[in-house]
Amino acid sequence: MVLGVGVATLAAWFVWFGIGRVSVYETSQQARLEADAAPREISSLQSGRLVASQLQIGRAVRAGEILAELDASAETLRLREEQERVRLNPGKIEALRNQMSALRLAAGNDRRSAEAAIEAAEARLREATAAAEFANDNARRMRTESENGGIAEIDALRAASDASKLLAQRDALSAETRKLGLDAESRTRESEARIEELNRTLATLESDTEAARALVSRLKLEIENYRVRAPVDGIVGETQALAPGAFVAQGQKLATVVPSGGFLIVGAFNPATSLGRVRPGQHARLRLDGFPWAQYGTVDARVLRVAGEIRDNTLKVELAPESYDESGLVLRHGLTGSVEIEIESASPAMLLLRSAGQAVGLTPASASAPLRTAEASR
Repeated sequence: MVLGVGVATLAAWFVWFGIGRVSVYETSQQARLEADAAPREISSLQSGRLVASQLQIGRAVRAGEILAELDASAETLRLREEQERVRLNPGKIEALRNQMSALRLAAGNDRRSAEAAIEAAEARLREATAAAEFANDNARRMRTESENGGIAEIDALRAASDASKLLAQRDALSAETRKLGLDAESRTRESEARIEELNRTLATLESDTEAARALVSRLKLEIENYRVRAPVDGIVGETQALAPGAFVAQGQKLATVVPSGGFLIVGAFNPATSLGRVRPGQHARLRLDGFPWAQYGTVDARVLRVAGEIRDNTLKVELAPESYDESGLVLRHGLTGSVEIEIESASPAMLLLRSAGQAVGLTPASASAPLRTAEASR
């Protein structure tokens, strides 16, 4: 009976040894848990004296939150000055435009008044010209009659004198008319010159306002550069030991923010045994150095990406964590451990042949590669 049981057990073992399947794992040389997004360094865009700092290791931050601030008092005062110019200039511009409108209106009224005065002067001139011509003809006729003895010589002389007076009045009116025209033209040119001067002042003010607006925008940007903001949501991973009052140089690294979100497992594998055998989609598990797996368990993962070239004699593999015991394990950026990737399943007989160097249907390199079985990994 005992012999039969032993023979049956041995036969079952041989069957399992020949056709049974066990998992084959490839173990990383090293592995590290990293944030899904790369950590972001925070640097100062300007140099200056530190006036405020909210940089504490482990502090949760939001994107855009001010973490440190440098002294920008000079730029702030200049900004207020330019903002005041921008605020006051529109009133000055409006006053100039109103003044120009009033000048144009006054110039138009003066022009129309001058035209009316000139027309009146021209009418008086025409009247004086007609009277002078009549008086001149009358004096010539009376002089002729006086020579013929028809009238007294004194009457002819009196007529000639009256004609001379009327001619003088005509000439005076003609000069006055020309003077009115010249005065009107002079006042028009003076108004135009004043309007042109105001127009230049207006253009200068408008240009100055635009320049002030541009300067305000630039000063706001400069002042913003004195503030150090969080680039992403996350946790402050490391900081420089700086207290308010310390000098910060331009480009100086102040802290590192580890983005919040998911994690990524980055493992370094032996390329001789993993290149071509580790592929995306394969199941894996992570054992953390700081959390003994017998107590805390492991982190199940799945291969995401495999590097296309070897660097520093290692093959980089990225894996995505899938499930773990959240009550025991606490995942944090920077935790180290080791990763085991299930690369295939094979029979114990095949594994024995590989270990003996008798490759069956596999390359010599893979036949001589050290492999771990599911039993050895447990």
